[in-house]
Amino acid sequence: MQKAIVFILGAYLNVINILSKKIGGKHAFLLFCYPFPVKLKSVQAEFLRTSEQSFYDFNGKKIATYKWGTGSKIILCLHGWQSQSYRWRKYIEALDKQKYTIISIDAPAHGNSDGKIFNVPMYVKLIEQLIALHNVDFILAHSLGAFSTLCLFYEKPALARSKVVLMGTPGEASEFIDEYARVLKTHPRVKANLEAYFLAYAGLTPAYYSTIRFASEQTSPALLIHDKQDIEAPYHYAKKIANLWPNATLFTTDGFGHKLRDISVVNAVVDFFD
Repeated sequence: MQKAIVFILGAYLNVINILSKKIGGKHAFLLFCYPFPVKLKSVQAEFLRTSEQSFYDFNGKKIATYKWGTGSKIILCLHGWQSQSYRWRKYIEALDKQKYTIISIDAPAHGNSDGKIFNVPMYVKLIEQLIALHNVDFILAHSLGAFSTLCLFYEKPALARSKVVLMGTPGEASEFIDEYARVLKTHPRVKANLEAYFLAYAGLTPAYYSTIRFASEQTSPALLIHDKQDIEAPYHYAKKIANLWPNATLFTTDGFGHKLRDISVVNAVVDFFD
């Protein structure tokens, strides 16, 4: 079934990009930015109900926001692609709620938030607004959340926070487009049209979005957590980021994959913030 869907989507993009460069590029871009909806499980919804819940208006879309704790230090948690705030449960349970206030959001088109599409430029703008709104001290981010955090602090270094934890950080946006084209088996014109539409949308090419570009300009003390077996975000990028980032420490795991689900990772994060 999944193979059939992939085949149909690829064939559709190939045809529409023959008919129209602009419309074809737009459709390729929107599909690239479309996270397939994942319904919350009952156990996930139950945990989220332990928080103080609210919604933040972001460009007319409601962004689900969850808050735990009453501490003076504010931690902002930022999940990645096809995820949501439940992924932080173990961290929230381990952190001292009298010392910290922990704020997590469901990104646009994820969890309980509104929206259909999601991408890095969008996440960068949202993170900037959340930092100002909540007077954030620390950032805890995974995958696309980590990538977008790096991008924001590269573009606006004055916003760098006093401590940052980045987990499973991807390397290059252009690689995701290459993989997208490979999986869907699209003609090279589809990728070219997508990149042209991306430039019109963001004012920058996908090649701009590179952690190697971003890393050397970072100033926050950081803990970088990455697994050697990470398939989605190759480990070699973590080593390069750590070498380029003056105040970064690399915590390497082996066998936890991209999701990094292990109590040793939770403990490393708590110790770093403490």
